[in-house]
Amino acid sequence: MIKIFRYEFRRLVCNKFFFGLLAITLFYGWQVLMGDVIRGVSHTAPFSPWGFGFYLSQVLPLICLGESFFLSFFVSRAERRVSQLTAATPVDPRRYQLVRAAAVLAGTLLLAACAVALCLGFYAVLFHVLPLGTLLPPALLLLVPALLFCLAAGFFASRFHPAALFAVAAAILLLTLLPLPGFASLSLSGFFRSYPLAAAVLDPPFAVPAPLLLSRGAYLFLAFVLLKKAGTPR
Repeated sequence: MIKIFRYEFRRLVCNKFFFGLLAITLFYGWQVLMGDVIRGVSHTAPFSPWGFGFYLSQVLPLICLGESFFLSFFVSRAERRVSQLTAATPVDPRRYQLVRAAAVLAGTLLLAACAVALCLGFYAVLFHVLPLGTLLPPALLLLVPALLFCLAAGFFASRFHPAALFAVAAAILLLTLLPLPGFASLSLSGFFRSYPLAAAVLDPPFAVPAPLLLSRGAYLFLAFVLLKKAGTPR
């Protein structure tokens, strides 16, 4: 299974699509850093968790889009022909699907890590700070629920028809791009803009309201349910 994971991971990231999406993500991320973050988001320091969280919320739609396209590699016409051959092998189909899911997640995390590295380099060069400890909570709050939900929804939809995956990708883009309430939005860009302004102090410490945490838990719960259903035979 490790060899299969390595093969699938290399196939996802060693192609023109990945490098093209990476270039677009880094270019757009740089525009966000030099446009909004450097001025301070909602009167907070550029290197505060609020500024970092806002930056991630802006590049998250591109990261989720990349994850959906990674999944599309596995539902193409050529892949469906290959799946007929793999079904005849002694490899457990459920384990094979889990390995593919892990490869997609690893490729997406690599894309996200490059976006995070760009922001950290920005902080190190311009402000001579690297506050890794304070930046971890907003990164986990944003990336873990969003990427797992996108992965699970895509794999579940692809069981029925390849076109369903693109419908899911469009729906996830809407969840990240539209100015939805904090509990519904995947990107939480509105939260990182509005919550510091509502606090009674300037540049408040990072805090997450309980309803928002519950909504992230709901996305994770849905992700695990969809992954379980995606792994069961139809």
